[in-house]
This record gives sequence, structure tokens and C-alpha cells, in this order.
Amino acid sequence: MTTSPPAPVAQVRTSTPDGRPGVRPPRLVAHRGAPRVRRENTLPAVAVAEALGADVVEVDVRRTADGVAVLLHDETLGRMWGDARRVSDVDWCEVARLGNGLDRIPRLDDALERLDGCRATLLLDVRDPADALVAARTVTTASSTTVVAWRGAPEAMATVRAAVPDADVWLAWDSLDPPTAADLEALGPSTLDLHVAFLTPRTVEAAHALGLVVAVRGVDDAVPALWAARLGVDSVTTDDVPAVRAGLAAAERDGWPTPDREPSEAEVAARAQALAHRVAHEVIAYTREHPVGDGRAGTAPTADGPEVDRRIEQLVRARVRAAFPTHGFTGEEYGVAPGDRHRWYLDPVDGTTNLANGVPWTAMSLCLTRGGAPIVAVVADPWRGEVLEARRGRGAVLRDRALQLDDAPRPLAGAVVGTELDGHRPWPGFGAFLDALADRACALRVQGSGAMTVAQVAAGRGIGACVSAFDPVDHGAAVLLVHEAGGVVLTREGPVEGFPPAGQPFLVAHPGAADELHTVWTSALATA
Repeated sequence: MTTSPPAPVAQVRTSTPDGRPGVRPPRLVAHRGAPRVRRENTLPAVAVAEALGADVVEVDVRRTADGVAVLLHDETLGRMWGDARRVSDVDWCEVARLGNGLDRIPRLDDALERLDGCRATLLLDVRDPADALVAARTVTTASSTTVVAWRGAPEAMATVRAAVPDADVWLAWDSLDPPTAADLEALGPSTLDLHVAFLTPRTVEAAHALGLVVAVRGVDDAVPALWAARLGVDSVTTDDVPAVRAGLAAAERDGWPTPDREPSEAEVAARAQALAHRVAHEVIAYTREHPVGDGRAGTAPTADGPEVDRRIEQLVRARVRAAFPTHGFTGEEYGVAPGDRHRWYLDPVDGTTNLANGVPWTAMSLCLTRGGAPIVAVVADPWRGEVLEARRGRGAVLRDRALQLDDAPRPLAGAVVGTELDGHRPWPGFGAFLDALADRACALRVQGSGAMTVAQVAAGRGIGACVSAFDPVDHGAAVLLVHEAGGVVLTREGPVEGFPPAGQPFLVAHPGAADELHTVWTSALATA
């Protein structure tokens, strides 16, 4: 069994016959075999991936109850094989009976044998240390000459390193911060393996400076693959080897051409609106599939908040990066990624405390800006299945209904105004604002999601809303919704176009109540 790591393959800058700069195409890693052709993590999927010319075939490894290493991604057999049990609770003889024909869960040693004599490396993705130990024993006792590499959680990779001292380890890196030498000491990896959502020029440069090969995963079409290649990425992990290979080959043939022109704002906005719409519905489905307040689903509170926040943000970052690889991105969980004059702002779960405590009042807020001005926005409500969306100059909609607030006078009496706390405390002037509204028979509501609170005004639900400090991550999408629905956005000084100043209190209101509500609000702020 060959386990020693290959020599790092740093990207080599080349040039075309006419002197234009070029790059060497990255190696291709087939994710879970060829899942778009055959069932993932099966021997047919492995065989197809090798036949398609993948340089590396990645598979996931779990262990059965009786200690057999098998190819399976999930902890349970449910998603792929219709059996709700954990694979670690089922003996191999039962696992082997699932499926039909060649579409069955294979043993790891069968996959090693299948690639014996082939040029492709077998990359084993392992998350659990107990699974890693079983996989390591299988690899070290096999007679196959298949080259093996390892990828997974640090604890699992530490187990591999202890069992296979010369193992080729790929360090999984889910951070926008570049690695340092200290990050490499424990595992001694050959490769930095990061999701496309976290790919930045700075990380590639830092990894290469440390002697690491850079691998990027989650790349399933040519656009992000070409961008990754231009950044100097050494390998690309994909579900679609043929499509990515074709895109890279065409770019190499044409001398790695750059776009003839920058797309217009209208072109970017149209594509971004379609993308945001799709992402919103994807996030709604994802959030609803993870039971609220169920720690096993990743929604239990941790030191940094529910894990589901990070999962959604990684999903959205990946979708945006695939469509607009050069755009900047600022997210609630992972922070700031550099980019051009376009920047996306995301709060994956606005109302995290509600989510963690089983209160179904949360939202995803996603907004695209160009030069600091908002141009596309969505606020997705998972619990009512609603997506409120807006595009600058094109109005706001909820499903197929245009959102348009009239300018008829609206009394505060009997109306509802929304607000949010400043952290866990009332904002300065909160009490005076509450009293002033109560004197006018107007109700004040604190629901626990700033994006939802502001967006409801655009939908005609409530006469106004105020927040103690504007943040484009939390409120940018909702503010554009209000503008495009015909509402009014105000600071202490009066109405504003675009975003309010960051960190400053702001108010949104129905046009027919904006003057009176602004007077009440500014008077309350003045009491603080």
C-alpha cells in the first residue's frame, strides 16, 4: 500500500504563444466518485470517476458495528439506502444486503482493489476518529498498490497520523483566515483543503508560501473552476468532472482569456436576483428540515451560536461564489472576504436566539450592493415559507404580489410598530418611546429578528419599525425592501436614500405615518 505523500505541485505561471499570461490547469478530484452518473460512494461511481480521468477519487469512510470500513458519507443509512439506523450499529452482513446489483455499499478494501494499478489517488474523507482508526488498519493491511491520501476533521486526522506515520494528510480548512506554520505542526499536512466559500487570494498565497498544495472543493461548474485556477489553486474537487474539465480545457486552449467587458449593473442585478431567489428557497427548505431547538440537528446553542447558522452561511457563500467568484462577501458567521466593488451581506439566521429556543420567528437576510448602494435583496421567512425580494428600481414582491405602500394618512391609534432590543437590553429612549406610543393607543412589539421586523413594514404588516443600530448584514436587505415598497427610511435627521449610516439608529415607516412616527421616535431618543 502506497501512503507517502506526493511532492507538492505548485501552480506554474505560463504564457500563451502571443504572450498572454496563463496557468497550469488544476488536478481534478472526483467528489464521492461520480455522483451525477452513479450512486455516490459505490464501486460503479469510483470506476466511472477513474474512467473520466479524475486525478483523485474522493470517497467517505464509516465503520460498521463489527469493524468493517465501508464507503458512506452519512452517519445513518437513511438518505442513500432507506434504513434509518446508524451504520456503526449495523453489522457488515446486513449492510451488504442493502441496494441491488452493483449499487451497494462497498467495503473500503474493495475500493482499494478496484483502483489497484490505476494512476488515480484514492482520497479518504473521514470525520470520526473511531472510523479513522478502522480505515487506517484497512489501508495498512491491504495488498493494493493504490496511492491513498486522507482528509477530515483534525481529531480524525490525528488518529490517522498516529496509525500511519507517513500518511498524506489534507488539512480541512473552513476559515477565511490563512493558515500559519503553527496550524500545521500537529498534522504535518501536504495539502490545504478548503471549501470554495473560503477561497481567497490571500489564503492561496499563504498556503503556497508554507509549501502546501491548495485544494478547493464544492466547485461544480466552469466559472468558479476558472477563477480558482487563476488564483493558483492546485486541485479542484467537483461532482461534475466532465463539465469542469471541459471548461478548464477550453480556457487553456484559448490562452486563459479575460472577459471582454465588465457586465452592466442591469446584467449583474438580474442574475443576482435570480440567484438570491433560488438561495432563499433553498435556505427555507434547509432550515425547516432541521428541527427548531433540536441540538442533534445543529441548532443547539454553543459558545458561537447554533451550528445551523454556519452551515447556512457556508451554503450561501458557496452559491454566490459559484455564480460571482470575484464579488466580495460579508457574513455574520465567517466575516469578510475581499472582492470587487460588488459585495454581498448575509445574516444566515437573523433571530438565532429564537431558533435555538424553538421560537419560529427567524429570517435569512441577503443583500447585494454595488459601490455601497443596495441593488438586490431577499428576506426569507422559513416558518411561513415566504420570500420577500426587491431589486433597486424594480420594486418589491412577495410571491407574485407587488408590495406597494400607499401614501394615505395613517393614524398611530390601533397600529403596530416593531422594534428590537439593543443586545439583551432596551435601547436608550426605549421606555419613552413605549410610553409615547401607548398614549396614542399604538402597540410596540419586540419579536427577536431585526430583518423580519423591518421587512414586515414593506409587506404592509405594521406601520413602522425602528432599530438601535444599522448593520447591512442584519438590516440591509430589509431596508431595500422598504424603499422599493414605497416606504420611508429615516435617521434622526430625516429620510435617507440607500442605507442609513452604519451603527446609527434608524426608523422605517409607512408613508402616511412617517412624519408623526418620526417625531415620536426622535423625541424618545432625545430623552436618553
